[in-house]
Amino acid sequence: MPPRPRPLDPDDGPLQAFAYELRCLRQAAGNPTYRALAGTAGFSATTLSDAAGGVRRPTLDVTLAYVGACGGDVKLWEKRWYALDRRLAGSAGADVRARQSGVQAALTVSEVIEPTEADAENHAPVVDTFRKPGFEPEPVDGEEPGAPHRRLWRSRAWLPAMAVALVLVLTGLLVGLKRGSGDTHTVSGSGCPAAPAGGTTFQGLTYSGSTRVRSSASRSAPVIDQIPPGCTVQFVGFCIGDAELDVTGGTPDVRWFKLGSGGLVSSAVVHGNPPWELRPDRCPGEFPAPSSISLAVAPRPADPETVELRASGSYLGIVGFAGYFSDSGQAVPVPRWHQLGLIGVGADGFVLPWRIAKPTADQSPIQLVAVACLGGDGPTDVLDALTLPPATPTQARPLSLGEGDRSTAERTACRYPS
Repeated sequence: MPPRPRPLDPDDGPLQAFAYELRCLRQAAGNPTYRALAGTAGFSATTLSDAAGGVRRPTLDVTLAYVGACGGDVKLWEKRWYALDRRLAGSAGADVRARQSGVQAALTVSEVIEPTEADAENHAPVVDTFRKPGFEPEPVDGEEPGAPHRRLWRSRAWLPAMAVALVLVLTGLLVGLKRGSGDTHTVSGSGCPAAPAGGTTFQGLTYSGSTRVRSSASRSAPVIDQIPPGCTVQFVGFCIGDAELDVTGGTPDVRWFKLGSGGLVSSAVVHGNPPWELRPDRCPGEFPAPSSISLAVAPRPADPETVELRASGSYLGIVGFAGYFSDSGQAVPVPRWHQLGLIGVGADGFVLPWRIAKPTADQSPIQLVAVACLGGDGPTDVLDALTLPPATPTQARPLSLGEGDRSTAERTACRYPS
């Protein structure tokens, strides 16, 4: 059976708390061996083991690969990694002074960002077995408990490892050559698609257990290839297809990213977006681009302080709503654009209940927009705008926005919700 991990106390500091949470995530995933995780993550067992060791901060790529291989919330862990980075950079001097006085401040992940439901599920079955004094990197699978970490250049132990690595490299090259001879696009020895020779438009990072490449922009289209997590994939454009739910943002997305070979990957399972000004291209199974949208405001008799924002139009898949008003409670009210919602079509169409912002003493009429979106951070220039007085919100009038306001409103309405 695999050796017990070396003791790690999350109260020792933010780095140890981060590593502790990584261990908990692995345990919640069924405690797979690091060698098993390495086959999915694309990093060595030693690298993954060190990531959860609490000695040094793992890189972002290693962290996301570790979390993705364990089935965790990659978007959440990306935020946690950046929070840890800021914490370590900002508290270096304070930590030295704290250790000198015998006191060390600890930071738990919950202090950085609220956990999601998926994250809570990952932590539910965790049993605390690590709260013991001292910590060291976790042992790689097969290493004896308590065995010291040996550097390869300090002994001849590197010889078998080098031989195994050479075999793996040669095997990978042979597999890559085999796949390249019959598949729809060339795959590098690591399993990641090679960049097309003709250049690319943007790139994205795969993070799920296996990212499916389909023949057309449809969830039911044949799978022609699969890409492992941790690959930086180059794309030549995107088109509009079936709506997919973004597995990390929880928002719908109709963009499908185009590989140089002609295969398509849903935007919902890739970290990275096209430049916001890039327009959709043609592809098999494509849907027409949104061409019109109309915004209306309707009362809700059961709640006088709430109205329904209703959008309709041609070829709409996702609609974002935004409003321009001052935040209540500000000493000096400054109006700005606020995102009100990003939704896909429901049983009643595109309907968003909105509780009207409490007006300030000098509140001007509120400006509202409905924008046809392609997904998070995927605005289009298909927009409708209204202006309405806060006291009588159903008496809305058409509004024409200037170019600057229009661009800001589009990007605000279609951004990933906070």
